Amino acid sequence: MEIFLEQFSLILTYAGIAQGFFFALLLNNKSVRRSRANLFLSILLLALSFSILHMMYSGMVLEHFSIQSYPLGDPTFFLIAPLLWFYVKELTGDKVNWSFLIIFHFLPFIIIILFSLILKIFPADSAIIIYLDDHRKLSAILFWIFIIEQFFCYLYFIHKRWRSYQKLIEQEVSNTENVNISWVRFFMGVFLFINFFYLFTLFTLIHIGNIFWSYKTISTIFSLSIFALGYKGLLQKEIFYTNSEESKLNTFSSPEVIVKKVDQELIAKLLIYMEEKKPYLDPELTLSSMAKDLSLSRSLLSQLINEGIGDNFYNFINKYRVEQVKKFMIDPTMKNYNMLGIALEAGFKSKSTFNLIFKRFTGLTPTEYIKNLSK
Repeated sequence: MEIFLEQFSLILTYAGIAQGFFFALLLNNKSVRRSRANLFLSILLLALSFSILHMMYSGMVLEHFSIQSYPLGDPTFFLIAPLLWFYVKELTGDKVNWSFLIIFHFLPFIIIILFSLILKIFPADSAIIIYLDDHRKLSAILFWIFIIEQFFCYLYFIHKRWRSYQKLIEQEVSNTENVNISWVRFFMGVFLFINFFYLFTLFTLIHIGNIFWSYKTISTIFSLSIFALGYKGLLQKEIFYTNSEESKLNTFSSPEVIVKKVDQELIAKLLIYMEEKKPYLDPELTLSSMAKDLSLSRSLLSQLINEGIGDNFYNFINKYRVEQVKKFMIDPTMKNYNMLGIALEAGFKSKSTFNLIFKRFTGLTPTEYIKNLSK
């Protein structure tokens, strides 16, 4: 049984490495919408794959090529949390700026590598090497403490970003089925599990001292994470325009001033557009796509709906859909459609969302509303 589990774990690890490279290619394939978020997710998956390779084979490879380094810990662990943070930022519309400051996120990774290389230069009988050799357990404990602290810090910022994203999402989309924020909880759950295993490893190191078994277990956990994150990442899409795209849509030099001067004119333009073009019939309608169609910036259109209409984008669009459903209910040409068919024709994406929204705005379920029509 023990041999079977070991072989199964090894197969799973190999599969995880392969899947990491496969998902990285797939996320940047022409058939999948290329994006900066997918780029960071690809790098994250590659980092996990490389970390597995490093844990399993670095000893043999480094020895084979006679590369001298002093073992302080696996530096690739320090890549994972920053890359996850960058992915979350990009996916929620907060563009990661390529600048010198980005290096600070990877300083622990760079420092571990540099110290590992520098320390190997010292003679084996030097004071610093003798001290480190005599206190290997202490250096290992410090390494795992830094890893755990880094993970918790980044997870804290991801949680804050998720809370903000919850509030913003109804300002951008008209249907939340395909942009559900549960993916953030899922990603956080995966990395919380990894961090708790790090805590368990630290606990074992302090009280037992031997953690050689942990690297095989971490490799297996990383492999499972690659499967989960790759699959989830393929299904998730961005819903916010980046700043560069936003600037292309912004036809006003000062949106705030324009709103104060001609807000009624713009509101009238918006309402005419809603009646004539019926954009709400598109289930994939977003604030960004509607702003582009109106030749307005996202921020200006959002301000018009929030301050001029007194609602958020999600409610604004779904009120029109509810009214369209009411019209379809009495339209003879729609008599062959069931309730779900009518809802889909009006721009809703699922029966459950339709029932919830319809009752919110009418106080009645669709069935109750139809019964009242027949009285």
